[in-house]
Amino acid sequence: YDFVWSATDGDWVDWMTTIPEYSIPRNTPFSNIIVPTRDSIRCTYVLDKLLLNNSHVLAVGGTGTGKTLNIVDKLMNNMPQEYIPNLLTFSARTSANQTQDILDSKMEKRRKGVFGPPSGKKYVLFVDDLIMPQREKYLAQPPIELLRQWMDHEGWYERKPPCQFRKIVDVQFVGSMGPPGGGRNPVTNRYLRHFNFISFSELSNESLLRIFDMILTDFLQGFVKEVRDLSTSVVEGTIKVYNMIREELLPTPSKSHYTFNLRDFAKVVQGLMRADVNSTSSAADFLSLWLHECTRVFSDRLVNNEDRAWFLNLQKQELQSCCKLCYDEVVSTDRIIYGDYLIPGADPKVYKQVTDMERLVSVVEEYLEDYNTENNAAMPLVMFLDAIEHVSRICRVIRLPLGNTLL
Repeated sequence: YDFVWSATDGDWVDWMTTIPEYSIPRNTPFSNIIVPTRDSIRCTYVLDKLLLNNSHVLAVGGTGTGKTLNIVDKLMNNMPQEYIPNLLTFSARTSANQTQDILDSKMEKRRKGVFGPPSGKKYVLFVDDLIMPQREKYLAQPPIELLRQWMDHEGWYERKPPCQFRKIVDVQFVGSMGPPGGGRNPVTNRYLRHFNFISFSELSNESLLRIFDMILTDFLQGFVKEVRDLSTSVVEGTIKVYNMIREELLPTPSKSHYTFNLRDFAKVVQGLMRADVNSTSSAADFLSLWLHECTRVFSDRLVNNEDRAWFLNLQKQELQSCCKLCYDEVVSTDRIIYGDYLIPGADPKVYKQVTDMERLVSVVEEYLEDYNTENNAAMPLVMFLDAIEHVSRICRVIRLPLGNTLL
């Protein structure tokens, strides 16, 4: 499936040759960068043909495989003008009433009892995380049953008396969800039978290298050559760390959160892209940041000293094998702490390594003092290094776009 028939050339051609050479547009947010791979080109091509032929599409794949990113990019930027995209995300708390109210608010009245998009247009409703709604007493998922009612009967009933039937026209559905299992709810086959399935598989190591090496190389353009040359080595090292931790540290009842996916991989690269060109002047500086980001993304999730020691060993091995440097050559302090808070009120804030621990303690105590003077509910806290390290972790997550953490 790496090749497609080209009617113009009369021959089989590689999927990658069917699109123009990709370059990352300037100032594109990290979360919006979509580097095309064979998998994404194939899936987008099938999605395009299905949508233009008025078919409902369901994308199925694991977390971080690019389902939402590729579908949203397709609907927002690469559809004919008569198609109007509408995005809807399900959660465990989504109810049928909420779903009906949201969809009804987008519809215009065509004639008595018939509703739809503006005349001459067509709605493409993208439902993300379709599998999420909680099951009720009889094991049905009410929001999905509402959508199934449209699939079977082209509408639903108003909830206010006299509860007339609302016929909904010119609507097409696209959904995405993870595969059932692992605690996820199974979706009824009575609903799934209406869809054409596209499977988004895990990205290969080759695809991961292409995507993140391109992103990192583009970011490092203004850095010294010594740092620029590390791009491929660092991405390869991250791939090895990511694959190894998924093989060795599997989830168990006492470690149920040991689930690592491509979003974690992307967060390491996103953290590397916070490097400052002035304070990152050598390979050791950049690799120190890489070790820190790997530690924050992977090691902070580990629950005991044995697992943390195993991960530190893994970092040392990959540093030696991919970058030909010893751990002691890169790390000169007991704790690797990075932050952009050392200079209060700085603009722009510079994300760099904290080496002076005494100064770090005094700066954090100063922030605490400022908080206590401005708020009635003072916090009489003693800021020691372990607590400050936790604060630094939280600051890092809050500063990242779309950052989130479980405390």
